[in-house]
Amino acid sequence: MNYGLVFNFLGRMLIYFTLLFSLPLLIAYIYNESIQPFLVALIVTLIVGFTFYMIKPESDVFRYKEGFAIVGLGWLIISVMGAIPYAVIGVGFVDALFESMSGFTTTGATIFDRVEILPKSILLWRSLTEWLGGMGIIVLFVAVFPSMARKGHALLQAEVPGITVSKLTPRLKDTALRLWVVYLLFTIAEVLLLYLAGMSLFDSVNHAFTTMSTGGFSTHTESIAYFRDPLIEAIIGVFMFIAGANFALHFYMLRGNPKIFRDPEFRFYAGILIVAILFLTFLNYDGDLSESFRYSYFNAISIMTTTGYASFDFDLWSDTSRMILLSLMFVGGCSGSTAGGMKAIRIFLLVKYAIHQILREAEPRTARVVKFGKETVKKEILDDITAFFALYVIIFAISSITISFFGLDLLSSVSAVAATMGNVGPGLGAVGASESYSALHPVVKIILIVNMWAGRLEIFTVFSLFIPSFWREKW
Repeated sequence: MNYGLVFNFLGRMLIYFTLLFSLPLLIAYIYNESIQPFLVALIVTLIVGFTFYMIKPESDVFRYKEGFAIVGLGWLIISVMGAIPYAVIGVGFVDALFESMSGFTTTGATIFDRVEILPKSILLWRSLTEWLGGMGIIVLFVAVFPSMARKGHALLQAEVPGITVSKLTPRLKDTALRLWVVYLLFTIAEVLLLYLAGMSLFDSVNHAFTTMSTGGFSTHTESIAYFRDPLIEAIIGVFMFIAGANFALHFYMLRGNPKIFRDPEFRFYAGILIVAILFLTFLNYDGDLSESFRYSYFNAISIMTTTGYASFDFDLWSDTSRMILLSLMFVGGCSGSTAGGMKAIRIFLLVKYAIHQILREAEPRTARVVKFGKETVKKEILDDITAFFALYVIIFAISSITISFFGLDLLSSVSAVAATMGNVGPGLGAVGASESYSALHPVVKIILIVNMWAGRLEIFTVFSLFIPSFWREKW
């Protein structure tokens, strides 16, 4: 392991990261709030950044191993630095790290029981952390800073959710930049539409940030239910659906190529959502079809895209309805989207691979391959998906059992882990849509912090850091 190169890169990341404190600093100044939380965070981050930057690499050799280390440690360190503003206003360290990690991983689980009492600068910082984490902090740095772009592929491969990184151009820096431009354009469009629908400009910006990132932090404790406006719900619903699809396909769509509608993963993603919405509408029908559909489509999209907004306390629904929502948490959005979960493409290919294995046993002499659209899926990719699924289930089971020892009931334990590993936010029971995570034991919060971190970076990047040979061997 080239330790010097890893820490030198982390130092550069932290120095660049200090620029992001300028926006909440400006908001604090405009609204006559204390600038201390962000000033302290800026200074501490700058000191740590320069300290790391002073560590010179032993060589310029950069492999995927260093990429995994930079991305895994980078997200953890940035979350620690992002927790400083919360700590300065009096939040305990574990709670501050929980809120920060929840923001950057776009989970949206909060330890604040009432967010309205928070300063506007802190509210904006919560939303900004989600927006930055949605498309990826590393993707942003690769897009903007040439010095990081040269090593971009190893970094993006470790950070971007999904199976492979979609290259839109021969130069990875241009790909990263174009993805961020598409992300920015959709965010601006949503800000304008929400503002025209009656939201204040401050609320519009915050909710556009947390919609396009599929994060779900709101400026109101009641979340989207606070507005009680079908038009606002419809606008947010559309943009959540957009954010749950592959941004590379959005790029082609904006250039006039509607290949998104021919993409097998997108059709699978949309199909699951349509079926879930129809079932929920039927199960929750109480005489008013429009109301049943309104709450069903919004909350189904919110949960499957792992945004976690709530227009209704879905914990009041039937057990069958809540099981559907719990299942959607595991599926998540598309590869290359800002959504969490296991990703639709993995579920799609796992199902096809399972059918392939059954048919192979039944007809061993028949040659069969697994296809994604017209392309044959390599066995290495199928092995990666199978390993990912196995690890996901194992970590899910161990985490659920462990936190149940701290007094959480079965439904709350299972849904809390599903909601944090899938970067969804609200779960069911004690961590439901109308609850926060504030009452949980500190040890439970630490376990959920690791789950959020691992879920956002899709397990391999994070857990490779805990294998001793990863740091010793050269590969």
